[in-house]
Amino acid sequence: MRKRNKLKILVMIIFILLLLSLLTGCHFTSSDKTQIEKVAENLEEAIKEKDVDLFMENFSPNYVDTNGGTYDNHINNMPEDMFSNIEDNENLANFFSLFKIEPKVSIPENDIVVNDIYAIGKMEIQITLEACIAWVLCSDLYHEIKEYNVDFEKEEDEWKIISLSEI
Repeated sequence: MRKRNKLKILVMIIFILLLLSLLTGCHFTSSDKTQIEKVAENLEEAIKEKDVDLFMENFSPNYVDTNGGTYDNHINNMPEDMFSNIEDNENLANFFSLFKIEPKVSIPENDIVVNDIYAIGKMEIQITLEACIAWVLCSDLYHEIKEYNVDFEKEEDEWKIISLSEI
């Protein structure tokens, strides 16, 4: 009878340890996905501020893509071109208008696949620039949506974009 009880206890302990290891593994993946989604929030803030340095903080110094984009050439001047388009459209409106920049950068969690220090996913950058007179009469001056396949790499506990390709 004692052997049987010991066997039951051993099986229960193994089961509990197995369950805990599975839960811990899911927690780290979820945490990684949350950190990757933070990249989207950082990019949104950089677009609102039109801050190239803040934008580039989300990219790895090892960034390279098939179009010749690198970290050093700011991904073929991607943020500069984006911010220039926004500013050009702001200049089209008269000085009585109030501008509202609405960037939306999304990296859907269900599209992220994490494998150790690498991850892949999809990212959408949507930018809308509205000119409003007295916040009553509004009109879109600029609206752009771009979708990307994106590769991430974990560098010193932070996820960085290592490559983008427009879909």
